[in-house]
Amino acid sequence: MVGSEVDQKYLGTYAKSTTILSVPLSAGLYKLLGLSTLLSRKLLRARKQRKLDPTRTTKSLDLYRHIIWMAREGLTILNNEIKPVMVNYASSKYTILNELRVLVAKLNASFLHIFVLFDHTYQTKTTMVPNFSSKLTNGTTIHLNGSIGVKGVGALNTSYAYITPTIDAFIKAEESARRLLPGSHPLRLSVKLEYSAFLYDCTRDYENARNVAKNAVEEAFASMDAMDDDAFEDAMECKLPSFVWVIVPNWN
Repeated sequence: MVGSEVDQKYLGTYAKSTTILSVPLSAGLYKLLGLSTLLSRKLLRARKQRKLDPTRTTKSLDLYRHIIWMAREGLTILNNEIKPVMVNYASSKYTILNELRVLVAKLNASFLHIFVLFDHTYQTKTTMVPNFSSKLTNGTTIHLNGSIGVKGVGALNTSYAYITPTIDAFIKAEESARRLLPGSHPLRLSVKLEYSAFLYDCTRDYENARNVAKNAVEEAFASMDAMDDDAFEDAMECKLPSFVWVIVPNWN
């Protein structure tokens, strides 16, 4: 989720290191870092609060609306200030930015994840409606009745339009992480484990959620890439969802 220690560490690192490469890119990353820090606190508050009637004006509902507003701002920064600049560094000589490419894809999915959790659930009704095609990158199709055809997922109500683009964003982030980073890289683990949590909590696709998390751990163990102490500590910050232990008790 947005605000994880791993994401913030890499945001801070690249915000500083890209200053020489591109001042606008660096400035945008610093904005995301500040937004992420504030948003993580609000997400923590929201998790601790008991569910209230979202039809009444309450402090909790105001908190949900603020979280959605901040997620919308994060998407705006990504789409208007960071992605357009990243296009200029897409050539193979800029492989040093591979971690940043994965991080940008992951943050895009994370902000949309927030829309599903809060805007869809509590119907705070922001005017932000993500653009998405009628066909996802993995061949998933959107039916005319508003349901999604996903293996292992029943008919999902997509009238509020956020579940579908979020699935698409996580698929793209996962593909980017698999292509650009080793299996044990903290960002690759971060992508997979949040995707797993999203599938479990938001689409109720329990089988695939467990498989995504299980594969993340297997790929990390199978990776032959050496890890320094900092990378190992970052990887440990990517907590395995508790539901995974049900099917892989020997990993505990």
